[in-house]
Amino acid sequence: MTAQAHPPTITAKGGTYLFFFHEFLAKLDLDLGRTRLLRHDNRGLAAWRSGGLQKFGCFASFQRRDPSPYAGAQTACHFVPGPTLADGDATGLFIGITSILDRWDWDGGRLPAIQDPEIVEGEGGQQELHAFDLQWLEEGVRHSERILIRWGPPAAARAWSQWADRQPKEILELRIDRREPPFPGFSLFMSRISEVPLLPQAWQAALASVRGIYLLVSDDGEQYVGSASGQDGLIGRWIVYAANGHGGNVLLRQRGHRDYAVSILEVASPDMSREDILAREGHWKDKLGARAHGLNRN
Repeated sequence: MTAQAHPPTITAKGGTYLFFFHEFLAKLDLDLGRTRLLRHDNRGLAAWRSGGLQKFGCFASFQRRDPSPYAGAQTACHFVPGPTLADGDATGLFIGITSILDRWDWDGGRLPAIQDPEIVEGEGGQQELHAFDLQWLEEGVRHSERILIRWGPPAAARAWSQWADRQPKEILELRIDRREPPFPGFSLFMSRISEVPLLPQAWQAALASVRGIYLLVSDDGEQYVGSASGQDGLIGRWIVYAANGHGGNVLLRQRGHRDYAVSILEVASPDMSREDILAREGHWKDKLGARAHGLNRN
């Protein structure tokens, strides 16, 4: 393996030590110069959660032709979106590593080595695709869902396919076993609306169990205060935003479908009436100036 320009193996930062994903790959004796890092979108996350290695592997076997995210690589390291960090950086949960054995122009004929009928019908129906024969490497499978990395700020997250020897990725967590991350608590919860339908089941259950006041923030910093008083709690309200981008609000509808950051301002007590919750919503609108300077009209 050729030497690569990377941070040292252990880097001190504020009294803590940082480890990087390329160091893990070096232990596996992979050629970093021919290895791609792919942070797939929420469709990949859905494939992983519903069908594991088989379904996700088939999903990863169909890619656009130009430019190809595999870009002549020998191996690919696959990630799905993890939780957004407090500083706004995106994370990636490691799924595994595939060898890239073959590639051809997809015409609906020859199927890839890893097959799933639902994925073939959905992804395979697109135009201008390459199909790939992929093979999961056992060394990566053993660490599946056990490594969480810092992918980078929102702008970096759009570059979802990168070379392993050019983009050092800090390892945030090394987990003993595969597990869903613990729910951070209502006061610390942060997400993107697009990520809400794909949150871990335990998180969804917690968010469905409470009503309350929430805050939406656009990428340019504009704020919207809303409330959830229905039987499906906070997540029931947010699912509507994920579906249509505005939740029925006139002003948000005028802005088009946007992926707002969402957090919780206040959890309602179980005995609060809908009128009480709406009153608390009005309090937060006044406190944050969401009517005068934000996205609330009333």
